[in-house]
Amino acid sequence: MKTISLIAAIMMAGPAFAQDSITVQSWGFTWDMGLRAVADKFTEETGIEVVAVPQSSSTEGLVKLQGMKANPTIDVWFTTASVAARAETDAELFAPIDAAALTNVPDLIPGAYTASWVAAYYYPISIIYRTDMVDPPIATWSDLWDERFKSTLAVPPIETYQARFLMIASLINGGSIDNVDPGFAALKALKPNVATWYQSDSDGRKALAMGEVSVLVAPPGLAKGLVDDGVEVNIVSPDPTPVMFDVMMLVNTPRKYLGQKFIDYVIAAQSQTMLAGGQDAAPVNTKAETSPDLIAAMPMAEYQVTFDEKKINAGVPGWTERFTAEVVN
Repeated sequence: MKTISLIAAIMMAGPAFAQDSITVQSWGFTWDMGLRAVADKFTEETGIEVVAVPQSSSTEGLVKLQGMKANPTIDVWFTTASVAARAETDAELFAPIDAAALTNVPDLIPGAYTASWVAAYYYPISIIYRTDMVDPPIATWSDLWDERFKSTLAVPPIETYQARFLMIASLINGGSIDNVDPGFAALKALKPNVATWYQSDSDGRKALAMGEVSVLVAPPGLAKGLVDDGVEVNIVSPDPTPVMFDVMMLVNTPRKYLGQKFIDYVIAAQSQTMLAGGQDAAPVNTKAETSPDLIAAMPMAEYQVTFDEKKINAGVPGWTERFTAEVVN
């Protein structure tokens, strides 16, 4: 009878830490620039091993997960809020997040938590420019249309950063997410100044490092490697500046309990200081420490804009076709 009682007590206590592990799928850059250190501390404190699986993009990561839907081996998935808005409709593949299991939720900034995902950090889409190649300095988005920037800009196309540059071009010309005609007209006018519509972060960063372009429209985090290599750059986040979340989703596996523990650990103040600092992104925990350089790169609160991710997702396929037909060709 005592043996049976002991077994029952162990089962009710939840998973044992010592022999447990979870698998986390994220971008290699995120893993290398902070998430690995957070995971190591998590393992040290809980005994739960964290196994990393890389993805090249959020879309590619979702395809991987959908391919293992019958028996997923990933427990926590890092993705963008835009892709999460598509993925969250699959209630079989993804599990809801229990707010009661997350002790750090009260410390999060507004909008950093939903029943489907929890934000890991957030970042703006800003202007990064080489100070040795640009004079006078850039102050506004409209400056990019100046003829002095002919064939010197690296700009994301529609599918990169989920049409955020189209949104900027629309807003500064009287348009909106519901009226992108002014944005497309502006992109066509910008075309002579664009040296590359870059497809990946590494392509954009490399072009700026090599001096093939003098201006890169991208998150401030892309400047970190350049500065470390001695390239002098400045970061400007003019009005309006879109801000975007990278988020964590809980995959529907038997290890959901452990996955939620890891998510909660990632959003703790200490982890946020490590992760956001490594990414040069803003922490979502209000108690985390933020470097002066990162604070300087972030847009003023009144400049920050967000968009309805479901509208963005619905618009991107058609906007991509229109971009190819009217701007690129």
